[in-house]
Amino acid sequence: MKKRFSWRGFISLYITISFLIIIVSGIILYFAPPGRVANWSYWRFLGLLKSQWQSVHTIFTFIFIIAAGFHLFYNWKPFVAYLKTKFESKIKLRLELIFSIIVILIFFVMVIYDFAPFKSVMDFGEQLKESWSNDSNEPPIPHAEDLLLTEFSSIIKMSADEIKNRLGNENISVPSEDISIKEIAKLNNISPNRIYNLLKRTGSNSNAAAGEGRGFGRKTIQEICIENDINVETAIANLKLKGIEAGLDDKLKDIALRHNLMPVEVANIALGTKNDHEKN
Repeated sequence: MKKRFSWRGFISLYITISFLIIIVSGIILYFAPPGRVANWSYWRFLGLLKSQWQSVHTIFTFIFIIAAGFHLFYNWKPFVAYLKTKFESKIKLRLELIFSIIVILIFFVMVIYDFAPFKSVMDFGEQLKESWSNDSNEPPIPHAEDLLLTEFSSIIKMSADEIKNRLGNENISVPSEDISIKEIAKLNNISPNRIYNLLKRTGSNSNAAAGEGRGFGRKTIQEICIENDINVETAIANLKLKGIEAGLDDKLKDIALRHNLMPVEVANIALGTKNDHEKN
């Protein structure tokens, strides 16, 4: 006789396979480049963009949870019988339960407050991510691919008409000034980074934003002062004038998070450079 399709078997196998996909995608996202690099250069691994790996990881996690619910439904009686057997055999796990909760809470606090060894794991992941970054695939500012052509032109100090002309000479179609760099890239089947590098061949980005460069948010006040040849005490005083308390070794991203700012805004305040909203 022809064997009937087993939903219980299907769910069990699906949970196993999807769990493996979640593990693989999680590992890939652990060492994938930061979003500013991945989205700008269309970074791929095994043929998939970082955004696609993020989608795979997220969707399969949700479906895994749903499938686990069906698995419990199909195995509810054995599950209840198992629990009943444990209780009837007078096996008490009260101490083990309390201990496991305490350990989980300790781990949770250690992760949140960057205690070793979890901090080392996360720092290593950040190093792996930043290792993908170099001068040729860094955007002028984070999320530059989402800027309209007119907005992008002000960032790279080049008029919109000049950008259109230069890209046109490279056979890159720009249908309108009210289109994002990402849309231009998609229309011409190239990466936003490719567009930027073509423009940089003859253009100048000497007036680029202070935030340009690798892992800018991870730099400290002292590091940006050394790079821009400014006295550290002066930078800290500039920040204090704006009500921002910071130390030499404070990272820009941490200061920005505390004061609802972007790292580049913190740097510009420290260096005494006006931000865009202050210039207008």
